[in-house]
Amino acid sequence: MMNPAAIDNFYKQYVDQAVVSQNDFPGHFNLLSWENLQKDQTACERLQRKPFYKIALLCGEAIYSVNNKEIPVSGPTIIFTQPRLRTGFKTDDEHFRAIFLVFSESFFKGASRASLTDLPIFRKRDLQIQSLTKTEYEEIRLIFDQLNLEFTSGYTFKEHLVRNRVSDIIHYIQKLDNELLTAVTEQNRGIEELFITALEDAFQDLNIHHVLKDKSPAYFANILGISVDQLNRNLKRTTGKTTLAIIHERLLEEANVLIKHTDYSVKEIAWCLHFQEASHFQNFYKKHTGITPLEHRTA
Repeated sequence: MMNPAAIDNFYKQYVDQAVVSQNDFPGHFNLLSWENLQKDQTACERLQRKPFYKIALLCGEAIYSVNNKEIPVSGPTIIFTQPRLRTGFKTDDEHFRAIFLVFSESFFKGASRASLTDLPIFRKRDLQIQSLTKTEYEEIRLIFDQLNLEFTSGYTFKEHLVRNRVSDIIHYIQKLDNELLTAVTEQNRGIEELFITALEDAFQDLNIHHVLKDKSPAYFANILGISVDQLNRNLKRTTGKTTLAIIHERLLEEANVLIKHTDYSVKEIAWCLHFQEASHFQNFYKKHTGITPLEHRTA
């Protein structure tokens, strides 16, 4: 469920003007321009989770950060992000332009039972970045303009038209990328979805006062009410990875955030990530990255 306090904090931290729309939409929806989001550009650079899904139509040079990696973008580009991701953003381009749609799942679902993670573009826990031709950019920009006209109109049922335009943008991009449409059986994908949700819940807002409870495949299988073998088989079919491999990837991602974006000691980071000894965490980290946590911090 959408946290109203998280939404309020987003606008206080990032938005330059009071552009929170007053409407009767379920959940949250807004359309923002780059000019609205220049209140604190250093805040944009920090890796943080945003409390909603976002579609950004960009034109210019910028760098997105996600999962401890930096991704340069250039020219006409559209980017899809989701609440499960910690992302950061920076640009030195004086001519940079962008329009952002921000919305909660409850807005997109409306009265339906559909989930945004049913859509291929939001299925993976990663940024979806699509470079656009000039023609594609202009066609999508036209949909954004139509959406804005409906959003700012006085039409009683504009919620449905706005939702349709958001859907048009998503499907336009999905049709451009055949890899997004790789078929996955509903049963297997359902288990993967439940597992990823449980994994993200476990790693939500970790700190020395709120630590990871467990990191074993058995722990997550128990949450899902299935055996470890069943969980492994399903994840192997849908992701090509074992349960343990996915957990290790998530541990390393969180470790990198804690190393780079907090002043916690190695011992405190180990405690946050459910390692009984700092040495166990250091051995794990070096085995998977080739360097120690402190070497990564000072790199």
